[in-house]
Amino acid sequence: MTDKTIYSSHRWLMLLCTSVAIGSIYVDMIVYAPILGDIAKSLNVEMGAAANLMMGFVLSVACVLIWGGVVCDKYGITVALVMGLLCASVPAVLMPVLGKSYAAVFWGRLIQGASVGFIFGAIGPVSALWFPPEEQGLAGGIMFGSISVGSTIGVVLSPALYASLGSWQTVVAIMSAPGWIGIVLALIYTRQEPSAEVIKSLQAGMAAAGSQGEMTFGKALTLPVTWIGALLVVANAWGMYCLYNLVPPYLAAPSPMGVGLSAVTAGKLSLALTSVGIFAPFLGGMFFDKVAKGNPRPGVIIGFVLSGLFAYLLLADAVTGSMALLVGCLMLAGWGIPFMNPSLSAYIAMNYPPAIVGRMVGWWFGFGTFGGALGLYLGGKTIDAQGTFFWALAMISIAAVCGLVLIFLIGKGKGAAREVEAVEAT
Repeated sequence: MTDKTIYSSHRWLMLLCTSVAIGSIYVDMIVYAPILGDIAKSLNVEMGAAANLMMGFVLSVACVLIWGGVVCDKYGITVALVMGLLCASVPAVLMPVLGKSYAAVFWGRLIQGASVGFIFGAIGPVSALWFPPEEQGLAGGIMFGSISVGSTIGVVLSPALYASLGSWQTVVAIMSAPGWIGIVLALIYTRQEPSAEVIKSLQAGMAAAGSQGEMTFGKALTLPVTWIGALLVVANAWGMYCLYNLVPPYLAAPSPMGVGLSAVTAGKLSLALTSVGIFAPFLGGMFFDKVAKGNPRPGVIIGFVLSGLFAYLLLADAVTGSMALLVGCLMLAGWGIPFMNPSLSAYIAMNYPPAIVGRMVGWWFGFGTFGGALGLYLGGKTIDAQGTFFWALAMISIAAVCGLVLIFLIGKGKGAAREVEAVEAT
Protein backbone atom coordinates (compact mmCIF):
# COMPACT_ATOMS: atom_id res chain seq x y z
CA MET A 1 0.00 0.00 0.00
CA THR A 2 1.34 3.44 -0.94
CA ASP A 3 2.13 5.96 1.78
CA LYS A 4 -0.49 8.64 1.09
CA THR A 5 1.21 11.12 3.42
CA ILE A 6 3.80 11.94 0.74
CA TYR A 7 1.03 13.21 -1.53
CA SER A 8 0.09 16.84 -0.93
CA SER A 9 -3.53 17.79 -0.31
CA HIS A 10 -2.96 20.36 -3.06
CA ARG A 11 -3.70 17.47 -5.45
CA TRP A 12 -7.42 18.20 -5.11
CA LEU A 13 -6.91 21.76 -6.36
CA MET A 14 -4.86 20.40 -9.27
CA LEU A 15 -7.71 18.02 -10.01
CA LEU A 16 -10.29 20.83 -9.79
CA CYS A 17 -8.38 23.10 -12.19
CA THR A 18 -7.80 20.31 -14.70
CA SER A 19 -11.44 19.26 -14.51
CA VAL A 20 -12.68 22.82 -15.05
CA ALA A 21 -10.38 23.12 -18.07
CA ILE A 22 -11.63 19.85 -19.56
CA GLY A 23 -15.27 20.69 -18.94
CA SER A 24 -15.01 24.15 -20.49
CA ILE A 25 -13.48 22.95 -23.76
CA TYR A 26 -16.28 20.43 -24.17
CA VAL A 27 -18.82 23.21 -23.66
CA ASP A 28 -17.16 24.89 -26.63
CA MET A 29 -17.21 21.64 -28.61
CA ILE A 30 -20.84 20.70 -28.18
CA VAL A 31 -22.49 24.13 -28.16
CA TYR A 32 -23.05 23.74 -31.93
CA ALA A 33 -24.71 20.32 -31.84
CA PRO A 34 -28.28 21.04 -30.63
CA ILE A 35 -28.67 24.00 -33.02
CA LEU A 36 -26.70 22.54 -35.93
CA GLY A 37 -29.68 22.74 -38.28
CA ASP A 38 -30.10 26.47 -37.64
CA ILE A 39 -26.36 27.02 -38.04
CA ALA A 40 -26.52 25.24 -41.41
CA LYS A 41 -29.32 27.55 -42.54
CA SER A 42 -27.47 30.64 -41.30
CA LEU A 43 -24.29 29.66 -43.18
CA ASN A 44 -26.29 28.45 -46.21
CA VAL A 45 -24.81 24.92 -46.21
CA GLU A 46 -26.23 21.38 -46.14
CA MET A 47 -26.51 19.42 -42.88
CA GLY A 48 -23.57 17.21 -43.85
CA ALA A 49 -21.35 20.25 -44.34
CA ALA A 50 -22.53 21.63 -41.00
CA ALA A 51 -21.61 18.29 -39.39
CA ASN A 52 -18.08 18.90 -40.69
CA LEU A 53 -17.85 21.75 -38.19
CA MET A 54 -17.93 19.03 -35.54
CA MET A 55 -15.58 16.80 -37.55
CA GLY A 56 -13.07 19.65 -37.94
CA PHE A 57 -12.94 20.11 -34.19
CA VAL A 58 -12.30 16.40 -33.63
CA LEU A 59 -9.75 16.15 -36.46
CA SER A 60 -7.76 18.93 -34.83
CA VAL A 61 -8.06 17.14 -31.49
CA ALA A 62 -6.48 14.05 -33.04
CA CYS A 63 -3.63 15.90 -34.76
CA VAL A 64 -2.63 17.95 -31.72
CA LEU A 65 -3.13 15.22 -29.11
CA ILE A 66 -0.40 13.12 -30.72
CA TRP A 67 2.25 15.72 -29.89
CA GLY A 68 0.41 18.01 -27.45
CA GLY A 69 1.58 15.96 -24.46
CA VAL A 70 5.12 17.22 -25.14
CA VAL A 71 4.00 20.67 -23.97
CA CYS A 72 2.93 19.29 -20.60
CA ASP A 73 5.97 17.04 -20.19
CA LYS A 74 8.45 19.82 -21.05
CA TYR A 75 6.77 23.00 -19.82
CA GLY A 76 4.38 21.84 -17.15
CA ILE A 77 0.70 21.50 -16.39
CA THR A 78 0.01 25.25 -16.14
CA VAL A 79 1.29 25.99 -19.65
CA ALA A 80 -0.64 23.07 -21.12
CA LEU A 81 -3.93 24.12 -19.49
CA VAL A 82 -3.62 27.82 -20.36
CA MET A 83 -2.60 27.16 -23.98
CA GLY A 84 -5.50 24.77 -24.42
CA LEU A 85 -8.04 27.12 -22.89
CA LEU A 86 -6.88 30.03 -25.05
CA CYS A 87 -7.26 27.88 -28.18
CA ALA A 88 -10.85 27.12 -27.22
CA SER A 89 -11.94 30.47 -25.82
CA VAL A 90 -10.48 33.02 -28.24
CA PRO A 91 -12.24 31.70 -31.41
CA ALA A 92 -15.46 31.29 -29.42
CA VAL A 93 -15.53 34.86 -28.12
CA LEU A 94 -14.76 36.11 -31.66
CA MET A 95 -17.58 34.12 -33.24
CA PRO A 96 -19.87 37.16 -33.72
CA VAL A 97 -17.20 38.35 -36.19
CA LEU A 98 -16.12 34.98 -37.61
CA GLY A 99 -19.60 33.52 -37.79
CA LYS A 100 -20.62 35.14 -41.07
CA SER A 101 -18.45 32.81 -43.16
CA TYR A 102 -18.49 29.00 -43.20
CA ALA A 103 -14.76 28.91 -43.97
CA ALA A 104 -13.94 31.22 -41.05
CA VAL A 105 -16.08 29.16 -38.68
CA PHE A 106 -14.42 25.95 -39.87
CA TRP A 107 -10.93 27.36 -39.25
CA GLY A 108 -12.07 28.56 -35.85
CA ARG A 109 -13.20 25.03 -35.05
CA LEU A 110 -9.80 23.67 -36.04
CA ILE A 111 -8.13 26.04 -33.59
CA GLN A 112 -10.63 25.11 -30.89
CA GLY A 113 -9.97 21.41 -31.38
CA ALA A 114 -6.29 21.97 -30.59
CA SER A 115 -7.38 22.80 -27.03
CA VAL A 116 -8.10 19.15 -26.24
CA GLY A 117 -4.66 18.16 -27.51
CA PHE A 118 -2.89 20.40 -24.99
CA ILE A 119 -5.20 19.82 -22.02
CA PHE A 120 -5.53 16.05 -22.30
CA GLY A 121 -1.75 15.80 -22.07
CA ALA A 122 -2.11 16.91 -18.44
CA ILE A 123 -4.40 14.03 -17.42
CA GLY A 124 -1.60 11.47 -17.13
CA PRO A 125 0.83 13.73 -15.19
CA VAL A 126 -1.90 14.91 -12.80
CA SER A 127 -2.82 11.29 -12.07
CA ALA A 128 0.72 9.90 -11.87
CA LEU A 129 2.48 12.79 -10.06
CA TRP A 130 -0.22 13.96 -7.68
CA PHE A 131 -2.28 10.89 -6.75
CA PRO A 132 -1.35 7.55 -5.14
CA PRO A 133 -2.04 4.50 -7.33
CA GLU A 134 -5.15 3.54 -5.37
CA GLU A 135 -6.70 6.96 -6.18
CA GLN A 136 -5.66 7.22 -9.82
CA GLY A 137 -8.81 5.56 -11.12
CA LEU A 138 -10.90 8.01 -9.08
CA ALA A 139 -8.86 10.99 -10.31
CA GLY A 140 -9.18 9.84 -13.91
CA GLY A 141 -12.89 9.30 -13.41
CA ILE A 142 -13.40 12.84 -12.17
CA MET A 143 -11.37 14.35 -15.01
CA PHE A 144 -13.14 12.30 -17.67
CA GLY A 145 -16.45 13.04 -15.97
CA SER A 146 -15.77 16.70 -16.69
CA ILE A 147 -16.21 15.91 -20.38
CA SER A 148 -19.83 15.08 -19.69
CA VAL A 149 -20.29 18.02 -17.32
CA GLY A 150 -19.21 20.38 -20.08
CA SER A 151 -21.23 18.55 -22.71
CA THR A 152 -24.32 18.62 -20.50
CA ILE A 153 -24.01 22.35 -19.90
CA GLY A 154 -23.61 22.87 -23.64
CA VAL A 155 -26.59 20.80 -24.82
CA VAL A 156 -28.92 22.35 -22.24
CA LEU A 157 -27.93 26.03 -22.45
CA SER A 158 -27.19 26.25 -26.17
CA PRO A 159 -30.77 25.81 -27.49
CA ALA A 160 -32.24 27.76 -24.58
CA LEU A 161 -29.96 30.74 -25.20
CA TYR A 162 -30.53 30.50 -28.94
CA ALA A 163 -34.30 30.58 -28.45
CA SER A 164 -33.86 33.71 -26.32
CA LEU A 165 -31.17 35.56 -28.30
CA GLY A 166 -31.81 34.36 -31.86
CA SER A 167 -28.10 34.47 -32.74
CA TRP A 168 -26.00 31.32 -32.61
CA GLN A 169 -22.83 33.40 -32.89
CA THR A 170 -23.71 35.24 -29.67
CA VAL A 171 -24.54 31.95 -27.96
CA VAL A 172 -21.10 30.55 -28.82
CA ALA A 173 -19.39 33.70 -27.53
CA ILE A 174 -21.31 33.74 -24.24
CA MET A 175 -20.60 30.09 -23.58
CA SER A 176 -16.85 30.67 -23.75
CA ALA A 177 -17.09 32.10 -20.21
CA PRO A 178 -16.06 28.86 -18.39
CA GLY A 179 -12.83 28.80 -20.37
CA TRP A 180 -11.80 32.24 -19.18
CA ILE A 181 -12.58 31.20 -15.60
CA GLY A 182 -10.45 28.10 -16.14
CA ILE A 183 -7.49 30.24 -17.25
CA VAL A 184 -7.61 32.24 -14.04
CA LEU A 185 -7.81 29.09 -11.88
CA ALA A 186 -4.92 27.46 -13.74
CA LEU A 187 -2.66 30.49 -13.32
CA ILE A 188 -3.41 30.67 -9.59
CA TYR A 189 -3.45 27.04 -8.48
CA THR A 190 -1.48 24.78 -10.83
CA ARG A 191 2.03 26.25 -10.57
CA GLN A 192 3.01 24.19 -7.52
CA GLU A 193 5.39 21.27 -8.09
CA PRO A 194 4.64 17.72 -6.83
CA SER A 195 6.58 16.68 -3.73
CA ALA A 196 10.13 15.38 -4.11
CA GLU A 197 9.13 12.27 -2.11
CA VAL A 198 6.57 11.35 -4.76
CA ILE A 199 9.13 11.70 -7.55
CA LYS A 200 11.60 9.52 -5.63
CA SER A 201 8.91 6.93 -4.94
CA LEU A 202 7.94 6.75 -8.61
CA GLN A 203 11.56 6.45 -9.71
CA ALA A 204 12.14 3.67 -7.19
CA GLY A 205 9.06 1.85 -8.42
CA MET A 206 10.23 2.06 -12.01
CA ALA A 207 13.68 0.80 -11.03
CA ALA A 208 12.12 -2.15 -9.18
CA ALA A 209 10.10 -3.01 -12.28
CA GLY A 210 13.32 -3.43 -14.24
CA SER A 211 14.63 -1.29 -17.09
CA GLN A 212 11.30 0.47 -17.61
CA GLY A 213 12.79 3.49 -15.89
CA GLU A 214 14.95 3.97 -18.99
CA MET A 215 12.02 3.81 -21.37
CA THR A 216 11.95 6.69 -23.84
CA PHE A 217 9.02 7.90 -25.90
CA GLY A 218 10.61 6.40 -29.01
CA LYS A 219 11.04 3.04 -27.30
CA ALA A 220 7.46 3.13 -26.06
CA LEU A 221 6.31 3.46 -29.68
CA THR A 222 7.94 0.12 -30.45
CA LEU A 223 5.70 -1.68 -27.95
CA PRO A 224 2.70 -3.60 -29.32
CA VAL A 225 0.65 -2.48 -26.30
CA THR A 226 1.08 1.15 -27.40
CA TRP A 227 -0.35 0.51 -30.86
CA ILE A 228 -3.10 -1.83 -29.72
CA GLY A 229 -4.10 0.76 -27.11
CA ALA A 230 -4.20 3.51 -29.74
CA LEU A 231 -6.42 1.38 -31.97
CA LEU A 232 -8.63 0.66 -28.99
CA VAL A 233 -9.10 4.39 -28.49
CA VAL A 234 -10.04 4.70 -32.19
CA ALA A 235 -13.16 2.68 -31.36
CA ASN A 236 -13.65 4.57 -28.10
CA ALA A 237 -13.39 8.01 -29.72
CA TRP A 238 -15.61 6.99 -32.63
CA GLY A 239 -18.34 6.19 -30.12
CA MET A 240 -17.90 9.24 -27.91
CA TYR A 241 -17.66 11.95 -30.54
CA CYS A 242 -20.40 10.52 -32.74
CA LEU A 243 -22.76 10.08 -29.80
CA TYR A 244 -22.20 13.58 -28.46
CA ASN A 245 -22.13 15.39 -31.80
CA LEU A 246 -24.61 13.46 -33.96
CA VAL A 247 -27.34 12.36 -31.57
CA PRO A 248 -28.58 15.92 -30.71
CA PRO A 249 -29.01 16.91 -34.40
CA TYR A 250 -30.52 13.45 -35.09
CA LEU A 251 -33.18 14.15 -32.48
CA ALA A 252 -33.83 17.65 -33.89
CA ALA A 253 -33.70 16.83 -37.61
CA PRO A 254 -37.10 16.65 -39.34
CA SER A 255 -38.53 13.22 -40.08
CA PRO A 256 -37.63 11.04 -41.94
CA MET A 257 -34.04 12.29 -41.64
CA GLY A 258 -34.26 12.35 -37.84
CA VAL A 259 -36.73 12.15 -34.99
CA GLY A 260 -38.32 15.55 -35.70
CA LEU A 261 -38.19 17.18 -32.27
CA SER A 262 -37.70 20.88 -31.64
CA ALA A 263 -34.17 22.11 -30.91
CA VAL A 264 -35.08 22.86 -27.29
CA THR A 265 -36.67 19.44 -26.77
CA ALA A 266 -33.72 17.72 -28.46
CA GLY A 267 -31.37 19.61 -26.18
CA LYS A 268 -33.30 18.54 -23.09
CA LEU A 269 -33.39 14.92 -24.22
CA SER A 270 -29.68 15.01 -25.00
CA LEU A 271 -29.24 15.74 -21.31
CA ALA A 272 -30.03 12.06 -20.74
CA LEU A 273 -27.14 11.13 -23.02
CA THR A 274 -24.54 13.48 -21.54
CA SER A 275 -25.52 13.82 -17.87
CA VAL A 276 -24.97 10.15 -17.06
CA GLY A 277 -21.41 10.66 -18.22
CA ILE A 278 -20.89 12.88 -15.18
CA PHE A 279 -21.30 9.88 -12.87
CA ALA A 280 -20.14 7.05 -15.12
CA PRO A 281 -16.41 7.96 -15.04
CA PHE A 282 -16.50 8.37 -11.26
CA LEU A 283 -18.00 4.90 -10.84
CA GLY A 284 -15.79 3.57 -13.64
CA GLY A 285 -12.72 4.80 -11.76
CA MET A 286 -13.87 3.18 -8.53
CA PHE A 287 -14.66 0.01 -10.47
CA PHE A 288 -11.11 -0.02 -11.88
CA ASP A 289 -9.56 0.56 -8.43
CA LYS A 290 -11.75 -1.63 -6.23
CA VAL A 291 -13.31 -4.33 -8.44
CA ALA A 292 -11.09 -4.80 -11.47
CA LYS A 293 -7.92 -4.27 -9.38
CA GLY A 294 -6.00 -2.55 -12.17
CA ASN A 295 -7.30 -4.79 -14.95
CA PRO A 296 -8.67 -2.60 -17.78
CA ARG A 297 -10.66 -5.33 -19.51
CA PRO A 298 -13.90 -5.48 -17.44
CA GLY A 299 -14.60 -1.73 -17.55
CA VAL A 300 -13.83 -1.47 -21.25
CA ILE A 301 -16.00 -4.47 -22.10
CA ILE A 302 -18.94 -3.02 -20.17
CA GLY A 303 -18.45 0.33 -21.89
CA PHE A 304 -18.40 -0.98 -25.45
CA VAL A 305 -21.37 -3.31 -24.91
CA LEU A 306 -23.54 -0.47 -23.57
CA SER A 307 -22.56 2.18 -26.11
CA GLY A 308 -22.69 -0.16 -29.10
CA LEU A 309 -26.00 -1.85 -28.30
CA PHE A 310 -28.02 1.16 -27.22
CA ALA A 311 -26.68 3.51 -29.91
CA TYR A 312 -28.12 1.09 -32.45
CA LEU A 313 -31.44 0.85 -30.61
CA LEU A 314 -31.82 4.65 -30.92
CA LEU A 315 -32.63 4.01 -34.59
CA ALA A 316 -35.65 1.83 -33.82
CA ASP A 317 -39.09 3.38 -34.36
CA ALA A 318 -40.34 1.64 -31.21
CA VAL A 319 -37.69 3.52 -29.21
CA THR A 320 -38.07 6.96 -30.80
CA GLY A 321 -41.86 6.62 -30.51
CA SER A 322 -41.73 6.13 -26.75
CA MET A 323 -40.34 8.90 -24.56
CA ALA A 324 -39.51 6.45 -21.75
CA LEU A 325 -37.64 4.06 -24.04
CA LEU A 326 -35.85 6.91 -25.80
CA VAL A 327 -34.61 8.41 -22.53
CA GLY A 328 -33.54 4.97 -21.29
CA CYS A 329 -31.57 4.20 -24.45
CA LEU A 330 -29.93 7.63 -24.41
CA MET A 331 -28.82 7.12 -20.81
CA LEU A 332 -27.41 3.63 -21.39
CA ALA A 333 -25.67 4.64 -24.64
CA GLY A 334 -24.19 7.65 -22.86
CA TRP A 335 -22.98 5.55 -19.92
CA GLY A 336 -20.68 3.24 -21.85
CA ILE A 337 -17.80 5.37 -23.17
CA PRO A 338 -17.32 7.52 -20.03
CA PHE A 339 -17.40 4.41 -17.83
CA MET A 340 -14.41 2.87 -19.61
CA ASN A 341 -12.24 6.00 -19.88
CA PRO A 342 -10.79 5.87 -16.33
CA SER A 343 -9.67 2.29 -16.95
CA LEU A 344 -7.76 3.43 -20.03
CA SER A 345 -6.18 6.55 -18.50
CA ALA A 346 -5.20 4.80 -15.26
CA TYR A 347 -3.71 1.91 -17.24
CA ILE A 348 -1.51 4.37 -19.13
CA ALA A 349 -0.48 6.20 -15.94
CA MET A 350 0.46 2.90 -14.28
CA ASN A 351 2.43 1.47 -17.19
CA TYR A 352 4.63 4.29 -18.52
CA PRO A 353 7.30 6.37 -16.72
CA PRO A 354 6.28 9.84 -15.44
CA ALA A 355 8.67 11.54 -17.89
CA ILE A 356 6.66 10.33 -20.89
CA VAL A 357 3.22 9.65 -19.45
CA GLY A 358 1.80 12.92 -20.80
CA ARG A 359 2.99 12.06 -24.28
CA MET A 360 1.66 8.52 -24.01
CA VAL A 361 -1.80 9.76 -23.00
CA GLY A 362 -1.54 12.14 -25.94
CA TRP A 363 -0.47 9.34 -28.28
CA TRP A 364 -3.16 6.86 -27.25
CA PHE A 365 -5.96 9.41 -27.30
CA GLY A 366 -4.52 11.48 -30.15
CA PHE A 367 -4.05 8.65 -32.60
CA GLY A 368 -7.30 7.17 -31.36
CA THR A 369 -9.25 10.37 -31.85
CA PHE A 370 -8.75 10.08 -35.59
CA GLY A 371 -11.49 7.48 -35.17
CA GLY A 372 -13.82 10.19 -33.89
CA ALA A 373 -12.96 12.47 -36.80
CA LEU A 374 -13.43 9.62 -39.27
CA GLY A 375 -16.75 8.68 -37.71
CA LEU A 376 -18.06 12.24 -37.97
CA TYR A 377 -16.76 12.64 -41.52
CA LEU A 378 -18.34 9.40 -42.73
CA GLY A 379 -21.47 10.21 -40.76
CA GLY A 380 -21.82 13.55 -42.52
CA LYS A 381 -21.26 11.90 -45.89
CA THR A 382 -23.92 9.25 -45.27
CA ILE A 383 -26.38 11.83 -43.96
CA ASP A 384 -26.05 13.87 -47.17
CA ALA A 385 -26.05 10.82 -49.45
CA GLN A 386 -28.99 8.98 -47.87
CA GLY A 387 -30.92 11.72 -46.12
CA THR A 388 -30.89 9.74 -42.88
CA PHE A 389 -28.76 9.30 -39.76
CA PHE A 390 -28.99 5.49 -39.92
CA TRP A 391 -25.41 4.62 -40.88
CA ALA A 392 -23.97 7.54 -38.93
CA LEU A 393 -25.28 5.91 -35.73
CA ALA A 394 -25.02 2.27 -36.81
CA MET A 395 -21.28 2.69 -37.33
CA ILE A 396 -20.96 3.43 -33.60
CA SER A 397 -22.04 -0.15 -32.96
CA ILE A 398 -19.56 -1.49 -35.52
CA ALA A 399 -16.75 0.45 -33.83
CA ALA A 400 -17.81 -0.98 -30.46
CA VAL A 401 -17.49 -4.54 -31.77
CA CYS A 402 -13.96 -3.75 -32.98
CA GLY A 403 -13.13 -2.36 -29.53
CA LEU A 404 -14.34 -5.54 -27.86
CA VAL A 405 -11.93 -7.56 -29.99
CA LEU A 406 -8.99 -5.25 -29.27
CA ILE A 407 -9.36 -5.18 -25.48
CA PHE A 408 -8.52 -8.87 -25.30
CA LEU A 409 -5.14 -8.09 -26.86
CA ILE A 410 -4.27 -5.74 -23.98
CA GLY A 411 -2.58 -7.18 -20.88
CA LYS A 412 -4.48 -7.41 -17.62
CA GLY A 413 -1.88 -5.58 -15.56
CA LYS A 414 1.38 -3.74 -16.16
CA GLY A 415 1.63 -4.79 -19.78
CA ALA A 416 4.01 -2.05 -20.84
CA ALA A 417 6.51 -3.00 -18.15
CA ARG A 418 6.59 -6.63 -19.30
CA GLU A 419 6.81 -5.70 -22.95
CA VAL A 420 9.68 -3.25 -22.60
CA GLU A 421 11.67 -5.91 -20.76
CA ALA A 422 11.04 -8.27 -23.67
CA VAL A 423 12.08 -5.60 -26.19
CA GLU A 424 15.31 -4.84 -24.35
CA ALA A 425 16.09 -8.53 -23.89
CA THR A 426 16.22 -8.86 -27.67
